[in-house]
Amino acid sequence: MKKVLAVLLSVMMILAVASCKKKAEPLADDSHDAWVLHGAHLLADGTENSWNGKDNAIYEKSALKAISIEDVKEIDEELYKALSAKEKDIKYLYTIDVIFGTNDAGWPAPCLIDGVLYSTNGSYCFKVAQCNIEVDGDDKVYGEDVWISDPKISNAESLTPKTLFMPVWQEEPDEFGFSWASNPVCIGGPGLYTLVIAQYKTVSAAGVPGYGIGLVKKEEKEGLPYEEVKEWIPGDHTYGVIGDFNEWSADVAMTADGENTWKATVELKAGQGIKVRADGAWDNSWGAGNDNVVVEEDGTYEVVITFGDEVTVTATKK
Repeated sequence: MKKVLAVLLSVMMILAVASCKKKAEPLADDSHDAWVLHGAHLLADGTENSWNGKDNAIYEKSALKAISIEDVKEIDEELYKALSAKEKDIKYLYTIDVIFGTNDAGWPAPCLIDGVLYSTNGSYCFKVAQCNIEVDGDDKVYGEDVWISDPKISNAESLTPKTLFMPVWQEEPDEFGFSWASNPVCIGGPGLYTLVIAQYKTVSAAGVPGYGIGLVKKEEKEGLPYEEVKEWIPGDHTYGVIGDFNEWSADVAMTADGENTWKATVELKAGQGIKVRADGAWDNSWGAGNDNVVVEEDGTYEVVITFGDEVTVTATKK
């Protein structure tokens, strides 16, 4: 009997060790040196994060940690179930804590909440970058290889749609203006979140996400609101041209030319970019899609914004 008990005990110990070993094995990316969080939010210790070009200290603080699927159970049971259902298709898995919506990024961020268009603060936005690191003397040089999400490379889906809005993964903007150039946005309100991101074994394609991202709220905080975007009535606003030519300050006022068109004349040099914005603020601005309108030659340009089914901005040399 003692021998039987001893054998059973040994088997149980082996199974326990095997279980612990499985849980301890993170799904780490062996093709990149680091996964790094970018955005104008705060990291968990209150450090203000930034986009690419940040210094090494911020890169290292904003680096994600590789985890196993079992580790997700301690973060959130529902997210664990969602990832467990995809377990065979998960290649890499990472996490980081982040504070959204408590600091002013200085620019607006559109998002959909229950199918309704809202505008909120840029401190609710983020992207994850897979980085390779080169050592230059005593310094590290972080090079972003893949941005998540990103055009034609990383189609990501929201695993927690109540807290995370993911824009559509397509080149042409949808009816709300979202495309793969848009940022993911936290829509769960200001607070401390645990971000979990998985890379699937499937390759990103139209209608086939290659990544899944979840946001789990850990702590409520006071912060910035979400405001529903009302129907835009062009005649209720003023418009101005802003860009490299005036160091992105002191808009050049535009004058109405009909019901839905405004014009202004500006002097531009080759390579300079411009945008048109409303009411002297960045809450609403337009260019070439999400980018600036850039001219190829020096000269005097007539800048025109026209409101219709789509908003167009043109710069025509006179």
